[in-house]
Amino acid sequence: MASLENLSAAHATLLVGILLELFVALGWLLVAALLAPARRAAVQWAGFAFLQGLAFAVYLNMGRWPDIHGHAVSNLLLVAALLLQVRGLHVITGKKPADPVLLALLAFGALIQWVWIAHEHSAWRMAATSLLASGVCGWAAVAMLQCIRHESARAPRMLGAFLSTPSAIASGLLVIRAVFVLQHPERVIRDDSLNHSLGVLGSMAWLFFSVGMSLALAAVVLYKLQRKLSQAATHDALTGLPNRRAADDFMAHEALLAQRRGAPLSALMVDIDFFKRVNDQYGHAAGDHVLQTLAQLLKRRARASDLVARWGGEEFLVLLPDTSPEGAQQVGEQLRLAVQEAPFRWQDTAIPVTVSIGAATWSSGPFHANALIASADSALYQAKSSGRNRVCVAAPAAASIHG
Repeated sequence: MASLENLSAAHATLLVGILLELFVALGWLLVAALLAPARRAAVQWAGFAFLQGLAFAVYLNMGRWPDIHGHAVSNLLLVAALLLQVRGLHVITGKKPADPVLLALLAFGALIQWVWIAHEHSAWRMAATSLLASGVCGWAAVAMLQCIRHESARAPRMLGAFLSTPSAIASGLLVIRAVFVLQHPERVIRDDSLNHSLGVLGSMAWLFFSVGMSLALAAVVLYKLQRKLSQAATHDALTGLPNRRAADDFMAHEALLAQRRGAPLSALMVDIDFFKRVNDQYGHAAGDHVLQTLAQLLKRRARASDLVARWGGEEFLVLLPDTSPEGAQQVGEQLRLAVQEAPFRWQDTAIPVTVSIGAATWSSGPFHANALIASADSALYQAKSSGRNRVCVAAPAAASIHG
């Protein structure tokens, strides 16, 4: 290989691209080794960077074998790299990768290179490969948007749009390249310098956008990690429900709204009857299963405006905005019956489960979260003392918002 001093600017750019892609690939492998949640996706993206670097290496050493074969190999490597990028985006969102479609597109890319391998067909090969790569880039841009939206329905739209921009721009430029080639096929075939220039410029532009794509993928991983950390701080690990901290925040927010609207705010304290017996008789794994099943049942029964949280141990809190004492009692009774009739099974063994529920409502005056919860707890104690598997309602509670 010639020394750096003798290299053209284009070749120097390709050499920089090779080294950069190798560093990116190593970076993704490091991410895979250190961050378990992103491991499978990071491996795909390491392959994405490595195949792009390999494509640049093939193009840089085009003189070592017939240009026709070099173009075909580098084109196919770039298509394969793009498909790995899309597969990684599917993996990190928890979607099943569309492997049959990805393999079909790769096979189609190989077919394009083989059918139009001859020099006189180079314009058609270049145009068809550009359109195929453009379609995959567009797919990657959509997958990037879906990845951000999948993580959180409240994710900023501008974030998804910004992260998908490199793929979207690459898709558009590849279409422009294909249109130009189709408009001037004879010139592309006969003018070797133009053909070479299109290839070099394409590689240089691709280097720029591949770096942008890699940065966007890294931003996706960081965003997901931030979401996971936030989830861990505000959600119960076993049931996936909001924890006490999240319930306190929700209660403070809803209390302010309730005071402004003059609407009641109710709370249900739900406790599993004889839960210790479940753990003693069936084991702690069965007890965890009961907690998870009950959490999902309560969540399914709740309205969109309600909050179901794990308060601690076998206790759950259901917050009911704009719900009167009568409404809270009705909801509590519906939940009690649903739990009593639900099939709680563990390893083909039916586990009888019932709950006791205490209900309390704030309707006027200053609001104290602690007072509302204490009233619900008092009603729960009454339900348990009265024989369990029942709903008891406390007298209307008063509280004041505390900071």
